[in-house]
Amino acid sequence: MLAWSTELPNARVPIVAAQRVTTGVAAGSVAYEWDSRECPGPSSEASLSRPSTGRVLAAGALALAVSTPALEPVDVAAEMHNSPIVATAAAAPSPALESRLLEQRKASRAAVRRSAARPAASALRAAHRQVRAVRREQSRRAAAERAAAQRRALNARKAAAERRAVAKRRAVAKRAMARRAPARKFAAQSAHRTVRQRAKRAATRRTPAGMAAVLAFARAQVGKRYASGGEGPNSYDCSGFTKSAYARAGLRLPHSSGAQAARAHTVSRAAARPGDLVVGSGHVGVYMGGGMMIDAGNSRTGVVYRRLYNGLHIERF
Repeated sequence: MLAWSTELPNARVPIVAAQRVTTGVAAGSVAYEWDSRECPGPSSEASLSRPSTGRVLAAGALALAVSTPALEPVDVAAEMHNSPIVATAAAAPSPALESRLLEQRKASRAAVRRSAARPAASALRAAHRQVRAVRREQSRRAAAERAAAQRRALNARKAAAERRAVAKRRAVAKRAMARRAPARKFAAQSAHRTVRQRAKRAATRRTPAGMAAVLAFARAQVGKRYASGGEGPNSYDCSGFTKSAYARAGLRLPHSSGAQAARAHTVSRAAARPGDLVVGSGHVGVYMGGGMMIDAGNSRTGVVYRRLYNGLHIERF
């Protein structure tokens, strides 16, 4: 059923109701309701002489209702009851489709989880790399320390072995020296006696007159102490010893090694004879023959009988 109404100024539009039409032609009933103040009635002269907007609209609506074929009324309830409605039941999804859908959902969730876990995994891998690097460095340092400790231990063992070997060699040498000491001492004493005897014989044969007293005096002073400026009888220095010795031969010498050497002349060692003056750098002594001499060397040795050493030469008065 179709119905409408329109309010206009000073008029009311008729309400048209479409009724059920069985013959196919629409029949309408029009009800007019007028405002008594505007339209006094159908026979009113004012209403016939002056067209109103309401009458125009009512006439248009009536013409539209007459000319438009009426729609066949439809019984909605009956049609809904009698018309065959095809109910398309939703087909049940196949197992393969369900499996694919499930796999897709799982893949989607896994992708989401992977994308969410990717930064954490990257950080974890970086941390693992750092840990491995630290462990490698620790292993390298530990290996280096072990190698250094092994080298130190090896060097310590070598040093200990070397010390033991040195101590053993020293002990062997000391025992050998202890065994050889008496023989060497005896040999030295024998050589000393031999040298003295030879010197004495040579001095006896070649000593000029007056020098025998010099040699005897010199031998008698061996073992006395050294004293700077000493001329005897208990202590001497080098020039004081020679001054006292050569006084036995009647020579008056100054108490100076340089002045004594200046009074003599140089001879070769091959031509030396007992009683000659032995001269060195700031030092003098008495030649006893056989390459030996007696002199007051220093405070450590005192007056000593010993062999000529390098740097000495022979002079003769």
